[in-house]
Amino acid sequence: MLDHKHHLISIVVAAALSATGAVGASADTIYTYTGMPFTSALSPYTTSDYVSGWIDLAAPLSAGRPLTGIVPVSFSFSDGLQTITASNALSGSVIDLATDSSADISYWLIVLYDEPTYTATVLTFNCPSCGLSVAAADQGINSSSQGGSTIDSPGTWTVSTTPLPAALPLFATGLGAMGLLGWRRKRKNAAAIAA
Repeated sequence: MLDHKHHLISIVVAAALSATGAVGASADTIYTYTGMPFTSALSPYTTSDYVSGWIDLAAPLSAGRPLTGIVPVSFSFSDGLQTITASNALSGSVIDLATDSSADISYWLIVLYDEPTYTATVLTFNCPSCGLSVAAADQGINSSSQGGSTIDSPGTWTVSTTPLPAALPLFATGLGAMGLLGWRRKRKNAAAIAA
């Protein structure tokens, strides 16, 4: 009987350890934007402020993607003074992304409004074909309609992959099973000694 328990423990441990090696198999993809410093700013904004942020996607963007909307897992963008996230963004906010043949973000249109005040705006775009008066801009506007901006100087995007802890529940289950088997063995031994 003891050999059967040890065999079961080794199976559970092996399964848990092999699963931890597969943690990198599924991952979120984080796209991070860093804009250029504002060239025009009304107090409280300064020319040291700039638009920055990140978008978390469940899977990487495909190569050659046209400029269309995405559904992020989460996001957060700031203009240096205020931050708009997935939890406080107005539903009318826009996040459109396009990629080149290497799957890097080539064009974008991101307009985020806060909720419930609808007074904060963070904007970044690089969209020569959107029919706007300028091809690219970053801008932040606060509740007093003060703001900062930079025109025709788009920032840069970087991409990273964050492993999801998908195997951790299996690993925890394996550890729990080992603990349960140890507890049962101790209880049986204590009962045998008492008898």
